[in-house]
Amino acid sequence: MSGPPTWRPGDRWTYAWTSGAERGTKTAEVIEIKDVKGVSYYVVRLGDSDHYYTRDLHWAAVISESKVVARMQPPQPWFMWPLEPKRRWTSESVFEQPNGTARFNDTFMVVGTEAVDVPAGRFQTVKIVRQTNKRDLDEYWYAPEVRWYVRWHGRRGDAEFDESLQSYTAGQRLLP
Repeated sequence: MSGPPTWRPGDRWTYAWTSGAERGTKTAEVIEIKDVKGVSYYVVRLGDSDHYYTRDLHWAAVISESKVVARMQPPQPWFMWPLEPKRRWTSESVFEQPNGTARFNDTFMVVGTEAVDVPAGRFQTVKIVRQTNKRDLDEYWYAPEVRWYVRWHGRRGDAEFDESLQSYTAGQRLLP
């Protein structure tokens, strides 16, 4: 994958999630592309909040009721293009929220490609692993066909969670 996908307003992903004994669904939808202080962001509505991602799909912030609820400085680089097996990158960021800040030293690696079965179907994916200086771990499977991840398995301390794509709807495009 040479470069990041292009998201459009109307792109919509619905995931089934589990966390311990809890389970549910969540929907993420691109609602607009917005410039903030000269930087272009995708604004993704998730529940009652808007998540901001750079055009390279680096996670930057959560805004709810016109207030910044959390942000990562600099934005967290979930993906680094091109996504090639064995590619490795690091990120030093500060996670800010109203009750304080935390420093993160993350290491990411593209561990390879694999086919993944989720409720939405079977996808050829690129698997990425993130390890932190905390006890966090993320494994996510990016599928070019849906322009984002189709599965995400993570751990925050002792709590584990899993998300699997149930459906994807592309926003209107002039070209595929």
